[in-house]
Amino acid sequence: MANLMDYLDWRGDLRIADNVFNEVDSLILSGLSYADLEGAVPAPGQGETRLSEAAASFFSSHTEKELEEDRSMIAYAPFILKKAAGTARFRDMIVRNYVNIVDAERNLQFSAVEFVTDDGISYVAFRGTDDTIVGWKEDFLFSCGIVPSEEYAADYLNLIHAGSGLMLRVGGHSKGGHLAVYASAMAKPEIRERIRSVFSFDGPGFREEFLQGEGFLAIRSRIRKLVPETSIVGMLLDQEAPSKVVASSEKGIGQHQPLSWEVMGPSFVRLEELSDTAKLFSEAFQSWIGPVAPGERRAFVDDLFAVLEAPGLSTLTEYRNGGIKSLGVSYERLRQLDGKHQELLWLLIKLLGSEWTEQLKETLKSRIHFPARS
Repeated sequence: MANLMDYLDWRGDLRIADNVFNEVDSLILSGLSYADLEGAVPAPGQGETRLSEAAASFFSSHTEKELEEDRSMIAYAPFILKKAAGTARFRDMIVRNYVNIVDAERNLQFSAVEFVTDDGISYVAFRGTDDTIVGWKEDFLFSCGIVPSEEYAADYLNLIHAGSGLMLRVGGHSKGGHLAVYASAMAKPEIRERIRSVFSFDGPGFREEFLQGEGFLAIRSRIRKLVPETSIVGMLLDQEAPSKVVASSEKGIGQHQPLSWEVMGPSFVRLEELSDTAKLFSEAFQSWIGPVAPGERRAFVDDLFAVLEAPGLSTLTEYRNGGIKSLGVSYERLRQLDGKHQELLWLLIKLLGSEWTEQLKETLKSRIHFPARS
């Protein structure tokens, strides 16, 4: 089945001004935000460049051999950059306002970039979670209260579009999708009213109080949320919009990787519903986290990532490649935790560390006991 690269071969010769912008274009631009564009794209107030020029600058300081050795979930981004920059559809679009801020002490990882497509509309792309385990921790911290990256996202959107007059599209993958929704809801009214669409590609949801806010209600009808069949990140917390389920060529957590999403024409291949795995994890997470106060949620998240970090690995790719050894070390750390956290944590570890099988799914179903519903 076709993927993003095949789409660029098929649709790349048609300018967006001549052939309407679609959800696949949106995921490509969101995915480009994963590339390290430092030095290739100007910072806010420092000018602008073309995508073809940004790509040339990027590859002047990165070899393809170096990039091919990257085995992380975001390793595809430079190759999408190179291919998109060679197409009539993307090469001449303006790229500007690149920011990249990392502060480990504050659990802050924030990056964003603006594209202006040839139909004269701005696309603001927020970078999602990278392959590091600490980066994924921020996705879970969204359940504990406002995190720094949310505030940075809202400030960024207000800064770069103050007085611009441009119509906007806003999007992101993973954490970037969450930030796209948050920034759009919290933007100044004069900016918010110019937003045409907000794309969240497998992005975490929100706390209930945010979903009742005036800003969110103002943009809710413009949100487009897509998730893969076995979505884990995209099913965290309360959902901001009905999710459209798409097919993926990968299994388990590997479906989070955008290059695995299956494309047909100008759209992603649709499925009727989430997998049983995704439903199981979502229900388990809500059962444990939903009734818990924010302070206790933080303790849960700290417990979870203490388990994942127990093997001494720093990325999910290393964790998955570690196989049974990684799982064994994590299991020993898991046994030291409060019993009420153990089953949900073990479920997530299995999803991250090994391929999902029907046998494992049935085993976990028999071990997890959900609260009775009123």
